[in-house]
Amino acid sequence: MDKLEQIKQFAKKYLEQEKCSAHNMDHVMRVYVNALKLAENEDVDLEVIKIAVLLHDIGGIKERNDLTGNTCHAVESAKLAEPFLKELGYPQDKIDHIKDCIISHRYRTQNKPKSLEAKIVFDADKLDAAGAIGLARAFVWVGMNNAYIYKKMDVKEYAKENLGGRLNGRIQDRTKHSPQINWETKDKHIVDYLYTDKAKKIAENRLEFSKIFFNKLEKEIQGLE
Repeated sequence: MDKLEQIKQFAKKYLEQEKCSAHNMDHVMRVYVNALKLAENEDVDLEVIKIAVLLHDIGGIKERNDLTGNTCHAVESAKLAEPFLKELGYPQDKIDHIKDCIISHRYRTQNKPKSLEAKIVFDADKLDAAGAIGLARAFVWVGMNNAYIYKKMDVKEYAKENLGGRLNGRIQDRTKHSPQINWETKDKHIVDYLYTDKAKKIAENRLEFSKIFFNKLEKEIQGLE
């Protein structure tokens, strides 16, 4: 078994614990495909990108089990990744680069990607939250967290109530959230915080579908259609 396959199996072991189809190995492999597409013809360390993508969500179960909201799955994923990558014989400088890509892949954090590899990992992950696949994952998340199928409120008020006062803040009570709120506070603005031109073009196309969906959902909820 080559190293990449060992890493994939290591990641799968952790992701299976979370039992969430929005953050399972299928999600990781979609992000993997996105990342390879974004990395085409770029001067990057492709191995760093591949490994970072495979390991970027392995700390998710620890975050889910911490009801205080103080645990960041990106940071936990990096912590879990380091000793395993050392066992596989990767040099410390490469491990540090991979950890940086993992830690900075999350949107709701102050840890921003600096290297092109980290920016590609970030963008690849965010593309899986846009368009049809993003909508499918959003409603899976609703079921996992007993949240709302539809709930709409003033975004500034919601940020004060449940996002720590910032539109890009951490969700404090998951049961108060909804795909509609996520769209208004985060997803509709995705192009503004992506780093690569390739990702922005893909996101613009996907967001057109999302916009149509949420407009129709709102009308149906209100009994207008």
